[in-house]
Amino acid sequence: MKPTRRIIREFGIRSRKSLGQNFLIDENILQKIVELADVRPDDYVLEIGPGPGSLTKYLVQKAKKVIAIEIEPEFARVLKSQIPDNKLEVIVSDVLKFNFNKIKMLDNKYKVISNLPYNISSQVIFKLLESYGIFQELYLMLQKEVAGRVVAKPFSRDYGILSIIAQVHSEPEILLEVGPEAFSPKPKVDSALVRFQIADRGLQNLDYEFFKRVIKACFSHRRKTILNSLAGSSLRLKKEVLVKLLTQAGINPQSRAEEIEISRLVKLANLYQKEKETNG
Repeated sequence: MKPTRRIIREFGIRSRKSLGQNFLIDENILQKIVELADVRPDDYVLEIGPGPGSLTKYLVQKAKKVIAIEIEPEFARVLKSQIPDNKLEVIVSDVLKFNFNKIKMLDNKYKVISNLPYNISSQVIFKLLESYGIFQELYLMLQKEVAGRVVAKPFSRDYGILSIIAQVHSEPEILLEVGPEAFSPKPKVDSALVRFQIADRGLQNLDYEFFKRVIKACFSHRRKTILNSLAGSSLRLKKEVLVKLLTQAGINPQSRAEEIEISRLVKLANLYQKEKETNG
């Protein structure tokens, strides 16, 4: 397949700012991503937002099958014309509306390898991580700032809802940092490749939607104590009950949400759920 720069010129491809598109064009970086993802001949790969196929061409060379979800029909046509390979399936769809169960397999799980559009990256991360039993690993190129939030630990200003959702479903790690010059058009920020190794962190017996409500309530007012944040939330428990639950979870009621480890937040949500079920 031709170099990405040449394809962009020949087909007159233009990125759409409204979709957060910045095409990765550095061939060395593209090959490095495939190498870091350890793509093997028996791997099934999902790529989101392939654009002109800069990464796709390398994935097809290594994987057993590649499914590419592309929102723009024009890009899908270019992709099919440049990579006429029976190992590639192109689906024209908005990934945020796509039902991943349509591609779910019984005996295999996908690796997701993508340069995500900047403006929907957090939403896509949530959707991928919350699609149970479909994916084994995610390798996502993100804005460096977003990558920092994904891997952030307690007592960090970047630690928040994205950190917790990412780390309760996976073990995320930054593998590679990439400068603006590797993209077209050049973004105004640096980027980073993050690996998410899928791993369940004690959510088996927990109502996940309720867990998310608790986490959002904890971080709704970052400057307030966790006790006051929860007391003022829609979850509606009296302060004396909240103090009991926080203490049982090993959390100081006067601490702030950004100071609390994920395991303690999971325990708090479990206790909160039991309290609601018992006393309404």
